[in-house]
Amino acid sequence: VWHNYSFDFHVLENHGIKVSGFHADTMHLARLWDSSRRMEGGYSLEALTGDPKVMSESGSLEKNMLMSGKISMKTVFGRRKLRKDGSEGKIVSLAPVEELQKKERIPWICYSVRDSITTLDLFLSLKEKLMKMEWKLDGARRGNMYDFYEEYWRPFGVLLVEMESEGMLVDRKYLSDLEKIATNEQKIAADRFRRWASKYCPDALYMNVGSDAQLRQLFFGETAN
Repeated sequence: VWHNYSFDFHVLENHGIKVSGFHADTMHLARLWDSSRRMEGGYSLEALTGDPKVMSESGSLEKNMLMSGKISMKTVFGRRKLRKDGSEGKIVSLAPVEELQKKERIPWICYSVRDSITTLDLFLSLKEKLMKMEWKLDGARRGNMYDFYEEYWRPFGVLLVEMESEGMLVDRKYLSDLEKIATNEQKIAADRFRRWASKYCPDALYMNVGSDAQLRQLFFGETAN
């Protein structure tokens, strides 16, 4: 079980470590459970495990609320910069990871283990939530949303990582020329969209079409996620 499988996979791969055995990515599970969290807390491990609503199906939350959430590196390893008079300032600095691993070995091990525990707790909670959500296709019940994750999102998560590892050839000059054309076409399309939307909502003529919040409000209003 991983949180942001893609990032960790590539870090390990860059050090010559080949990993196998992908069971789940809690970031993907969280997006499947609630696709609106980007504007309401986000999908970081700290944000998810610190939210009682997200962790409500985790047994550890009931046992010890204080141990359920991830703690940021700055909280554990951050040091306040000293002023000229020797007193602590407001700015918190963080030493490079390579330095922390050597100088703060025991706290670093504890921090890493806690990350693993909270990731597992998060997985167990999200799995329970998704298993309670019905998966329907063309009106017919296919199972629950965790079944959907296992059938489609899990293999897709592996495929994405493989695509990132393989990469692709990019013609930078050609893309630069296309960017100018695309930018102009994007402006034309945005203006056309505003004119269309203003037929139903006059204020849409002035909206920011790049804003997820404004688009959600336009299309869905007060509809629940």
